[in-house]
Amino acid sequence: MSSGTVAFVDLTSSPCSSPRSAARRGPAGVSTVELADPSLDLVDVRASLSALQQAVDQTEALRGLRSNHEALRREFLASRRRVEDLDRQLADAANAASPYMLFCQHKYDVIRHKLESTRTELADCLNALQELSEFHDWISTLEAQLAAASSFGVIIPPDPARRIADLESQLARSQSDLQVARERQSALASELRESATSHKAAQAEVTRLEAAIKRKNCRLRTLHANYERRLRVADTTIATHTAELGRLQDRVSTLDRDLQKTSQRAQAAISQRDQARAAHIATQDRVSAARDTIARLEKRINQVERSQKSRQDLESALATLQQEEDALAVQRDEVLGQLCERFMEGTDLRAERDQVVQHCVPSPFRAEPQASTL
Repeated sequence: MSSGTVAFVDLTSSPCSSPRSAARRGPAGVSTVELADPSLDLVDVRASLSALQQAVDQTEALRGLRSNHEALRREFLASRRRVEDLDRQLADAANAASPYMLFCQHKYDVIRHKLESTRTELADCLNALQELSEFHDWISTLEAQLAAASSFGVIIPPDPARRIADLESQLARSQSDLQVARERQSALASELRESATSHKAAQAEVTRLEAAIKRKNCRLRTLHANYERRLRVADTTIATHTAELGRLQDRVSTLDRDLQKTSQRAQAAISQRDQARAAHIATQDRVSAARDTIARLEKRINQVERSQKSRQDLESALATLQQEEDALAVQRDEVLGQLCERFMEGTDLRAERDQVVQHCVPSPFRAEPQASTL
């Protein structure tokens, strides 16, 4: 029953008054009982529900921010693992390149040492060659002098000839040593060129690896700075939303208390409304019972009035029936007299039939009609 609705209860007259007098009076006087539902403070309830809905929406938004923060944290951890993998790959590449670099450096050092020793030997060979050229010039001079002396008939002593032969043999050995030194120098030069080429390739590989390491380190620093910045932003956002969550939780607690108070007030109002409704229903039941009683009394009055009329009709019908009963008694007596007469006539006719049978049937067969008559 909505608030502000007024119920009017129709109460009949007291039970001491007779039904016939109530029927004669017609509609009885109506006494009204006003029942009103207590008005509920629905505005406060709606405001509390609206604030609670806002708190729920903010909680959902905070839950979404938390999920986003978890996704960012997982992405940051994945990026950190990727950076660690890149570091391991760089370390493995450096470790893999280190033996080759050490081998190239060792080979370069060996070849450089050989080159220095070869240069020393070459310098010695050049000095020896210079000496040999000087000896060769001196021998040429001596040969020219010998030829000149021979042309003039001068006899050469054996010692200078032996010395010249020794010098020629030394010159041949020096030339052979010089040829061997030149071949060794050319071989060392080719090996040095190969070593220089391999060293240049190794140096280029090392330079490339160092550039790649620098790029990876720069990218790693950039990623680390970006993720640190994003992590600080996420931490700041988490702190802000944590504070907001605390404030919202306090607000929700306050709203819960207000809602409990409002629900208690609503329950009290509902209980009052139920009590009023029960009282109204009880009053309606009493009114319905009174109306039913009035209807039964009016029906009984009508039945009594109809019974009085039917009594007169019954008395007249009873008199008619009494007359008919007397006539029927007379007719019964007449019928009984007629029946007696008919019975006497039947008896006479039976006696006459027996006599006729006795006269018509021979003697041996007379017993059977008698038995049949019996």
